[in-house]
Amino acid sequence: MVRVVLLTLLFLITLKSCHGKCSNVSSSFNTNFRTLLDLLTKNAPLRNGFYETSVGNMSDQVYGVVQCKANISSSNCANCLKSYTETFDGCPEGRSMATISTFCTLKFSDEYFFGVWDNFSSASFGHNGLDNPLAFSKGYLMMQDLASTVPDQPLMYQATDINLGEDGKRYGLAQCSRNLSKLNCQNCLEDRLENYRSYVENRTGWEILGISCSMWYSNVSDAYSPGETALTPSEGHVPSGIPTVTSGGHKSHGRSGIWSSISIGTSIFTALLAIHVFEMLSYQVSCQILSTSTNRL
Repeated sequence: MVRVVLLTLLFLITLKSCHGKCSNVSSSFNTNFRTLLDLLTKNAPLRNGFYETSVGNMSDQVYGVVQCKANISSSNCANCLKSYTETFDGCPEGRSMATISTFCTLKFSDEYFFGVWDNFSSASFGHNGLDNPLAFSKGYLMMQDLASTVPDQPLMYQATDINLGEDGKRYGLAQCSRNLSKLNCQNCLEDRLENYRSYVENRTGWEILGISCSMWYSNVSDAYSPGETALTPSEGHVPSGIPTVTSGGHKSHGRSGIWSSISIGTSIFTALLAIHVFEMLSYQVSCQILSTSTNRL
């Protein structure tokens, strides 16, 4: 507890705000970015939760893509995306950024990336205890089957379940960004399962999130059935490759390497404080990264 408090004080002293960083991008890029964000958030809920487009030209052109979890309602998709847009204070903090959460993902960049497999991903699980190893093995096989069949689905997503008798049912959902080729979609899903298997091993519920593909697994059906799925607060926005932090266990990998799993303590105060500390850490790292990214401008 003392360590958490000391860390908090340290970050409060050293943290430098990114507010006022509009000078990192040109006014034209900022205008294009705001237009892009508006187009993405308005169109995705109307197009089955996926939309990509670009705005501007030459050095100030910005590309963007958003995708919502396949089984949530259009209104919840809109709410999730809106939570992202509200985190920007008038201008982007850089020329490239990716953000992921349980219910929606967003990426923008001044470089063309449509159809390119993005390696940025994150995995987490809750505190619902361990599963029967045999049940997990069968459930994991179900998810492997999804990885091979999702690419052939019209909207590149599929939900399924398996009845394990006394162990109950296991439910799965997988989806890919619809701008990927079938081969890249399958490779992305299989890569996620391979990289995170030891991390989610024997867990009754877990999720693997990414810009290019995502997977959800649980022994509870409510969170995986279509409808008005309740949204959790947005995990915020982070530069590409910087993982977000969630409750329960968490692990991420991408261009910035691998973070070890993170477990939030049982104390409510400690949990809230720890989350706040990591949010500030991500924000500080983004400031540092942005200071180097402007060299290209």
